[in-house]
Amino acid sequence: MVGMGSRDGGLPAALGEAADLPWWVERLFEGFGVAVVLCDSGGVVRHVSPAALELVPGLVVGRGMPGAGGGVGDFEVVVGAAVVVGVFRELGDGWGAWVLRDVGGERARDERVRSAQVRGEFLGRAGRQLGGSLNPARTVRVVVELATELGWAATVVLADGTYAHGVRGGRTRIGRWEREALPRVLVDGLDGSASGGIERHHAEHFGGSGWNSLVDLGEVAEAVAVRLPGSEPAGAVLVVWIASGDPAAVADPDGAVLGEFADRAGVALAAARVHAQQVATAAALRESLLPGALPDVAGLDFGAEYRPATGIGALGGDFYEVSPDGRAFVFGGVVGEGARAAVVGGRVRQVLGALRLVGLPPLRALRVVNESLVDSGDGRGGVVTAVVGVVEPRGDGGVRVELTGGGHLAPLVLRNDGDVRVVDVGGMAVGGVARAVFRSEVVELAAGESCVFYSGGVTGALGGGGGEEYGVERVRSLLAHCHVMPAPAVAERVVLGAQQWTSGAGHGDVAVLVVRADPRRTGA
Repeated sequence: MVGMGSRDGGLPAALGEAADLPWWVERLFEGFGVAVVLCDSGGVVRHVSPAALELVPGLVVGRGMPGAGGGVGDFEVVVGAAVVVGVFRELGDGWGAWVLRDVGGERARDERVRSAQVRGEFLGRAGRQLGGSLNPARTVRVVVELATELGWAATVVLADGTYAHGVRGGRTRIGRWEREALPRVLVDGLDGSASGGIERHHAEHFGGSGWNSLVDLGEVAEAVAVRLPGSEPAGAVLVVWIASGDPAAVADPDGAVLGEFADRAGVALAAARVHAQQVATAAALRESLLPGALPDVAGLDFGAEYRPATGIGALGGDFYEVSPDGRAFVFGGVVGEGARAAVVGGRVRQVLGALRLVGLPPLRALRVVNESLVDSGDGRGGVVTAVVGVVEPRGDGGVRVELTGGGHLAPLVLRNDGDVRVVDVGGMAVGGVARAVFRSEVVELAAGESCVFYSGGVTGALGGGGGEEYGVERVRSLLAHCHVMPAPAVAERVVLGAQQWTSGAGHGDVAVLVVRADPRRTGA
């Protein structure tokens, strides 16, 4: 076998000596900075290139390869801040070479990229989940569930002491704490007097008073508190509990992710709170604008249906009102739909009710309402069609109904024999012109007979396959079979007929009021 030092480049025969490489091989290793370690068949190092020695300063010729374990497979060894990977290559005659490479920087870059992706995915998912809820309680739960990914557990405390607490992978618990039991730093955050930003506390110090009995302080190393900014000075505080030796699902060493998450959570909680306030306000407004309950009085039977165009529980422009004694009523509709129409309708109801209490006759009352709508300062008083009725019982069980019309659809009288008559009350719309003319008509109802009032949403319902209006004649035909029904059943049957005509499709505001003479009723 030719010696390693010969010019023909053969490998040395003896194991106890350093490899005497050709000069050009050494120059090659040095010039290209190749980190190579040459070993003999026994795994003993025979030559170390300068680049290899720089990576692994402990390499010594004549000793084994550190980290290789005497084998010839690939290996990895940590040297200071470097992560050195060795890949073995066979050279023949039992000799081999380790090619070394520092992958520490590459892996650090990959880890930074991966961590950035995880943080980005977390914040994106948080934005979607937080934006998908406008319920305050549900939003708080979402904040806690997401925040547990930044630590081991999370607690959200609201300004009134209400809290939500959850552990990663567990359920969220809701409760309430007395503010006096909370740490001063937490109270300052709730009141908005804290400086803001992320505050890190030793877990034993922060939770030492036992205010949060849901946290096992023996498992927690650090408590990170951050205020959730909102639209009000008093807000909420998020506490993320960092466990000892339990890495978070989303790494956040500098708190940047927590800070951005807190901003998004604060906005979501503020939006949910504002939405809840708006819902409560709308509910109170709706309660005042929806038709009141029908009275239960002797000798009379009332029935009604109210279906706004925008759905059950919404507001529409149709309206009706019956006085508590059943002796007066109003039925009508505002030109238009939605909340604005409902406000105008409620205003008309209230004015007519007040005028009735002071004894103003229906004809005069409609004139007053007309002037009020025409003279409305904002120019949006509204145009209304209405019928005002006054009921007087007769001695034979029937009733006399005086109707004063303001341009509304003609009511229908349902006789005991099934005959349906149109009552042409007439009159002009209320609020359209300053000198509107209104008319009155008297209807006599025998015992068991009814007067039916309906809105344009009934007769104007489109359907029948060709987009045709339901029309008053179809309402008359339907009522002909309802002469033995009580008033509530008649009202429901009229609305059902219009719905069947449209095959369940969308509809405008629908309202029906039925006044029936019923001497059998004794009242409440």
